[in-house]
Amino acid sequence: MISRSAVRRLSALGRTMQQAKSPQRTFATGACLIIGDEILNGKIHDTNSHYFARFCFRLGIDVRQIAVVSDQEEDIVEAVQRLSAKYDFIVTSGGIGPTHDDITYEAIGKVFGLPVKLHEETAERMTRLSKYTPPSDEAKRAQLRMATLPTGDNVENIYIADDLWVPVVCINGQVHILPGVPQIFERMLEGLKGHVQSHLAAGGKQARRFVSTKKKESDIATYLTKLQNEVGKSIKIGSYPHMKIGTVTVSIIGPSEQEEKLKEIVKDVEKNLDGQEISAEQEEGRI
Repeated sequence: MISRSAVRRLSALGRTMQQAKSPQRTFATGACLIIGDEILNGKIHDTNSHYFARFCFRLGIDVRQIAVVSDQEEDIVEAVQRLSAKYDFIVTSGGIGPTHDDITYEAIGKVFGLPVKLHEETAERMTRLSKYTPPSDEAKRAQLRMATLPTGDNVENIYIADDLWVPVVCINGQVHILPGVPQIFERMLEGLKGHVQSHLAAGGKQARRFVSTKKKESDIATYLTKLQNEVGKSIKIGSYPHMKIGTVTVSIIGPSEQEEKLKEIVKDVEKNLDGQEISAEQEEGRI
C-alpha cells in the first residue's frame, strides 16, 4: 500500500512535469477578468480586482486591463481570447461553483480547445478537506462540478495550501483561474506569489511617491504635462483630486532602481506646486 507521503511526492512530480510542458513566460504585463452577473447587477461589490492590482504592483507587473463579464459563455470566451492575446499574467475570478451558471472552467477550456474532466486528485482533496457532506447523489454531482477541470498537457493545477482543496488552474503558463469569494481569492493569489516571482524579469519592481498640493488640477495640468514629457515613459505622473478636503495628490511611479531620480522629481513637484510629500499610508487614508 502506498503511503500518503508517497502519494504527495508523486502528485508533486506530476505537477512539475505538467509545468515543464507549459511555456515559460515572463510576467511583465497583467490583466484581471472578473466573472459574474452579481457584479454587473450591483448585488456584490468587486474587491478582487483591486486586490489583484495591488498584488501586481508590489511584484512589478504592469496591470493593463481589468474587465468584468457576465456568466455567459460567449462573453467569457471573448474576454479570455482578447486578454490572452495581449497580456502575460492573467487571473480570472468567479464562476467555478456548483450551480448551473458556474461555467468558467468549461468556457475557458473551450478557448484553448481543452475538454473538462473530473480531476481525481482535486476530487479526493475535496472529499478529505471539505466540511460539507452532500446529502444526496444530486448534491454530490453538483459538488463534483467544482473538481471538473480543463485537462491537457498545457494545464497545471497548483494547490497553494494543504488545507485548501481547490487548485489554481493555470493554462499555458498564462491564464490562472481562481474562485470569486474574496477571502479565498486573496489567500490563493498570495499563495501564488512564489510561482509568479519565478516568471518575473529582473528589475521589474516599481516605487511610488506622493505629493499633496492645494492647487486645482486645472492649475497644475500644464506643469504635469511638461514634467511627464521630460521624465519619459518609464516614469508615470498622475493626479488625483480629493474633493472633500480640497487637495490634489500627484503620484510619481517609476522603477525602484531609479529611486534617486524619483526623489528629484518629488522635490521638483513640491517646489512648483507648493506641495508636500506624503506617505502611502497618508494617501490611503484620503481615499
